[in-house]
Amino acid sequence: MALYFDMNKQLPHTDPFDRQLTIGLGCFLELMRMAASANGYSVEMELFPEGEDASGLDNRPVAYAKFTATEPQSDPLFAKVMERRSYKQPFDTGRNIDTSTLAAILNVANSTVLGGSVDPADIAFWRTLTSDALKIEIETPHTYKESVDLFRIGKSEINASPDGIDLGGPMIEALALTGLMSREASLDVNSTAYTQGLAAVLANTESAMGHIWMVTPDNTRVDQLNAGADWLRVNLACAEQGISFHPLSQALQEYPEMANIFAQTHERLAPDGGTVQMLARIGYGSSTPVSPRWPLDSKIGTA
Repeated sequence: MALYFDMNKQLPHTDPFDRQLTIGLGCFLELMRMAASANGYSVEMELFPEGEDASGLDNRPVAYAKFTATEPQSDPLFAKVMERRSYKQPFDTGRNIDTSTLAAILNVANSTVLGGSVDPADIAFWRTLTSDALKIEIETPHTYKESVDLFRIGKSEINASPDGIDLGGPMIEALALTGLMSREASLDVNSTAYTQGLAAVLANTESAMGHIWMVTPDNTRVDQLNAGADWLRVNLACAEQGISFHPLSQALQEYPEMANIFAQTHERLAPDGGTVQMLARIGYGSSTPVSPRWPLDSKIGTA
């Protein structure tokens, strides 16, 4: 099998070097490896077999994978695949996370350095910094528009393009019908859609009950794939512990308006050098449905 990157999915404003998109591909490869192992296949991978470019992904293969029949062996975390979520609602601020629970989550990485804290002073610091980062992304017109262009508003749009940022449910449907919820309204800083949308995302960052981060010593494409593999494992470990999980990538984005926040994050989490690849808030949340997905056959071809 050969894995390729879909260049139509690039995010030139918020992810100008395709670092975060490469991490996403690493998540996929780790999940594929887990699934193959559970079904009786070992996977031998060759990463970026035709070379890599630090400035961005291109049409060269990301990975070659060779599957060989073997005895089934299921990774304990694989049992939680269908329960993992990216939780985009406020957490229960009345429930603290035990340090032992955090330690169990931070013990699952294979290739990267994980860190985290549920200390109240750290929580306060990261609530403020991640809120500031979100406001910068939303208040910077070209970065916010990149996200708004990916809005899927209402059931019909979600079904037609089951990717991007899905906004569904009865309230969204009603707002869309009245014109109060649209891409145009979301970009209008004086609109209800804009002000309520900003308030909603800040309610998330301000309810964090702990944070997790990941650091790699270097920042090659292979490092980024390895970061994705371990980030998937972190997400699954959170599900195993009954903890809700929500990545907050804004502070790690590499565009000029975010430079100060980016520097603060690295000074705190990687003072001796390295790259902070991921950052997330954690806490206790309610049950949430799965995100929409493209059909499998829409992403697989034969040579």
